[in-house]
Amino acid sequence: MKVLAVLFLVIGIFTEPVPYCAAAEQNPPGVAGFDLPSLIDYAVKHNPALRIAKQNIDIEDQGVKAARADMMPRIDVTGGYTRYRYDNPLTPIVIDRLPLLPSDIPDFEKNVYDGFATFSVPLFKGGRLVRGVAIAQLKRTMASDYHTRNLQELVYNVTAVYYKLAQLEELLQAFEAQERGLEAHRRDVEFFLKAGTSPKLDLFKADTELAGASERRIQTRNNILNTRELLRSIIGMEGPGELSLAFDKGSTTPGEVPAGSLDQALSLRPDYKAAVNKVKMHEERVASAKGKRLPDVYASGDYGGRAGDQFAFKENWTLGVRMMLPVFDFGRISSEVSREQYSLLNAKEEERALRLTIARDIKDAQTAVANAEERISVSGKAITSATEQARIEDLRYRAGDNTSTDVINAQAALVRSRADHYQAIFDRRVAIASLVKAMGLGHKPVETVSLQPGMGNGTKPAVPVTQEAR
Repeated sequence: MKVLAVLFLVIGIFTEPVPYCAAAEQNPPGVAGFDLPSLIDYAVKHNPALRIAKQNIDIEDQGVKAARADMMPRIDVTGGYTRYRYDNPLTPIVIDRLPLLPSDIPDFEKNVYDGFATFSVPLFKGGRLVRGVAIAQLKRTMASDYHTRNLQELVYNVTAVYYKLAQLEELLQAFEAQERGLEAHRRDVEFFLKAGTSPKLDLFKADTELAGASERRIQTRNNILNTRELLRSIIGMEGPGELSLAFDKGSTTPGEVPAGSLDQALSLRPDYKAAVNKVKMHEERVASAKGKRLPDVYASGDYGGRAGDQFAFKENWTLGVRMMLPVFDFGRISSEVSREQYSLLNAKEEERALRLTIARDIKDAQTAVANAEERISVSGKAITSATEQARIEDLRYRAGDNTSTDVINAQAALVRSRADHYQAIFDRRVAIASLVKAMGLGHKPVETVSLQPGMGNGTKPAVPVTQEAR
């Protein structure tokens, strides 16, 4: 949430103004205007980071298959040609009776051609084969958890930027209303100046405030365009044209704040599940490294023949079981075991740090929701008071009972109260989205909400309810 706040600040202050185009904005074919659910659906399909995370799952799937294949027999076919200096027997010399008959003497050739089919079957490798499959499965599960977490992050970012655009649209309307009010006030000042009942300084003040209101309106429009470009980038939209959005002004379902429980969050958060699986993976790696101290046992054999220049192949085959036991390796296995044990300790600390972060995220989001609700109530009442004050000050000026400064100050107070109200509503929306993300809940918003003023009358504003939809 802090990163998005910084992005919005940069958009509002440091970006170059972009000319505003009032022409109809273009969308992909068949799309009239994006609401929040359709934006999320589009982002899920086109966001590059999410697609990469999905492909990482496929990569780990292949890793599981490769680990399982290591447990299966392996068959290879080999062939070749060898030139010897001296005649070489095509088959081993076997003497099992005397006298030795001519048929018992094998053929000798200098040019030898051979072809064999060989196989090997692992019988025992200190548990490393089974643990290799377990490690590959844990990696695949972790990739799936990271994909889910990226999805939740994407939904949160889209939601926050969508609500920011809704806030900016309402703020633009407030600045336009202020500009219209100041234009009407300037006409009154100009009329009184011609009548000789108002000093020319009042006209200067009115012109200055009107120019400031116009500048704020233009800057807000530019911020809207820049924020739309940010949203296009997040959802992965390419090609020319603007992004057209549909803001729901008629939501009737009040927003609900999900209950925040650390135990529930730990059971749902995909990144915490991935951290737990990472600990398990390193435990398997430690056990696998220790298994290298045990013997390797495998069965092997081959079948084929050898021939000379006449290509009269002589058949031969072998079959056997072999064992290899490490005796001395200058401490290589011990070093590998120690390295995996240190990696396991790091994984456990990462899991602990994430658990603390989750607890803090939940508390921060709950505090932000409560704070925003109080501000909504106060700012809503302030809008009512400021509206009436602006009306009265305008009537008093026309009656000659106050000054132009009083009218300008009342207009500024009205805009400020509206801006505070819209900011409070935005903060509550984003705080609820942040709480949903912190809890690891689903990613589909059921309701969008209205940004209409007057929501500060003691009732809670309508906000999105996020729940599992997929």
